[in-house]
Formats: sequence, C-alpha cells, structure tokens
Amino acid sequence: MKSGLIKALLSVTAVVAVAAQLIDPLGDVLEDQEFLGSSFAAVVALILFDAISDTTDREVAGVEVYGTLSDLDAPAKTAFEAKHVKVFFSGFTMETLYDVLRDRLMEVHDGKIRPKKITLRIIVVHLENPMNLPGALEPDRRHPGKLLFHDSRENRERMREDFTLKYWGEFRALLDTINAEHPHISIKCEVRESPHGPQSKLFILNEERAIYGTYGIKKETFTRNGRTHRILDSAGFGIKHGDARYIGWDVRSPTKTTRQVANYHMAWFQNLWDVLDEIKPMAPVINDPVWTPSRGGASP
Repeated sequence: MKSGLIKALLSVTAVVAVAAQLIDPLGDVLEDQEFLGSSFAAVVALILFDAISDTTDREVAGVEVYGTLSDLDAPAKTAFEAKHVKVFFSGFTMETLYDVLRDRLMEVHDGKIRPKKITLRIIVVHLENPMNLPGALEPDRRHPGKLLFHDSRENRERMREDFTLKYWGEFRALLDTINAEHPHISIKCEVRESPHGPQSKLFILNEERAIYGTYGIKKETFTRNGRTHRILDSAGFGIKHGDARYIGWDVRSPTKTTRQVANYHMAWFQNLWDVLDEIKPMAPVINDPVWTPSRGGASP
C-alpha cells in the first residue's frame, strides 16, 4: 500500500513536470518556485522506483500455497458456505479427503452449516492389479547396498482394507448420520476406481478452486500378520516439496494464466470422471461405489 502511494505521488509530480515543459503558461508559473528541478528529480525517482519494484516478489491473486494439510481447512470452510457444495477429488485413497472434509460434514450434521445439496465425486487408485509404487523392496544381489522394487500383494491388501475400504466406510457412515438428521439435504456421493498410479492428488471445490499436490516417495516399513515388510511408499503427508504440500488456483483470479491453470485441472478431472463412467475394473475394490441412505430419509 505504501509503495503504491509513493508511486502515485511520483507519477503526479512527473506528469506536472512534463506538462510544464509543453505548456508555456504553466511553465512560467512554476519556474520561479523551483518546482521544475524537483519535478524532474521525481521523473528520475519514478524510473528508479519502477526498476526496484520489478525486482521484488509480487503475489499473484488467485494462487495459494498450502504448507500443511490443516491449511486446507480455510478453502474447505469457504466451499461449505455455498448452497450447493461440490467437492471433487482424485487421489490414492480417501484418507486425505476424509481428513479435510470430516469437520465440515460434522458441522452440517450439527446444523452449523446448512447447505441444500452436497455432491461428492471421488476417484481413487484401483488396488487389485500389480503396481510398483507402493511396492516391495528387496536387496539387489548384483549391486550390494542397492535395492530392487516390485509389486507387493501384501501392501495392496493393506491399502485396500486399511485405507480405501476403511475411509469409504467412514464416509458412508457420516453421510448416513447427516441424512438421518437432515433428510431435506440432497446428497450425492460416488467413488470410481482408476488405473492411474498414486502420483498426485487433486481437490476441486465448487468448480471454482483447484488444489493440487504430489505424493512423495520414500523407503518405509509396515508390519502385517507378524511380518515386517519393506516397501517403496508413495508418501502422502511426510514429504514437503519446497515450501508447499499443495498449490491452489482460483477461476475467479484476475490473472488469465491463473484461470487457465485452474480450468485445466478441472477439465482433466472431468475427462477422467467421464471415462471411468464407462470403463470399470474387472475386480473392483469397492462393490457399492454409490452412496445410498442405509435407513429412511431422502434418496441421493
């Protein structure tokens, strides 16, 4: 704000100086007041000020950097202020999505937030087919100290049961409680399984804001059935890339490029969602991908 004011004052002074040279009466009035010398100094100062300003960081409206998962609370709260809340998500499992939406959905249940409609579209990674990430790690006998990665059926089983199915169950139970308490709220929720690997996660909030983050990669261990397994894991929380874990773009940004980036991610999601409407896994992990109320109430 201060820099803007300084620039405005310098600009006014510079304009007066130029006008004084072009308009004789104005120049005659100002020449005896030692105004012109300071005015031309202002012209030089304005040029230098612009040069310095161009070297400083400038924030772009509509672009956000989120350093932690809890930073997503603010955009989630904003999204739930709408009468029709629309949250679209693509990721490995539903764990991150559930962590972001749980408190907001509880506020809907408690009557603190009163949307008329809630639409959730969720895309998760299909976990029945072999995959290298996450995958098992074992010593490379040909190169001591090195490791080899390959598919881990045990880890895929763990991810199916402890993450995909667990959090789908949590979502269903929470939506059931909302529907039982507020049957007038129209709720639609569906999960589709994708052949994509877990490389990134994407949130789209009310078709206005796209929030994107990448999974990390690291060596990890887990214990199952009394055995310890070494895996190459797709880290969803532990790794931070620079100052950011997530980056957001808003379609309401005054910057054309920012709007284009936001629309790009939304179009990417819509394309994948449409494709997965026709193409299904041979052996789905989720057998009931469309939420319906477990007891009474309104239908989705």
